Amino acid sequence: MSISIIYPIDFDSTGSPVGSNSTVILKKTSLGCSSYADASPTDAIKQNLKMLLLTRKGEYVMDPNYGVGLPNYLFLMQQEIDTGDLERDIREQSSAYLPYMTISSMSIDVDPDQAALKIRIEFFYNELVIPEVFELEVI
Repeated sequence: MSISIIYPIDFDSTGSPVGSNSTVILKKTSLGCSSYADASPTDAIKQNLKMLLLTRKGEYVMDPNYGVGLPNYLFLMQQEIDTGDLERDIREQSSAYLPYMTISSMSIDVDPDQAALKIRIEFFYNELVIPEVFELEVI
């Protein structure tokens, strides 16, 4: 498993930011670490969305409000999980941290027998009209 780094802004060859709302995936960072490289922005958006959903609030030191924290829901009883609150949290977090995408629909399924949480999100990359689908199962 490799570690992926996604940059939501463009950088020139010196590492200085260029432009404002485009996504560029760098091959090498200034620290010499390899970064996540995708051919399309939708793959980068899916990776960013995955990181947003799996990161617990307070886990990201630079911004303690970042993250939905899906792993926190794993061992709760089905009755304890308010899917409406969870959906609202996902929508608020994505609009705050992923403003370049728009969620069109979402479904959340809780399977207490398998201790699994399944999320399906349909979204649009704001520059494209083609819908994309993101699915995540937390076990």
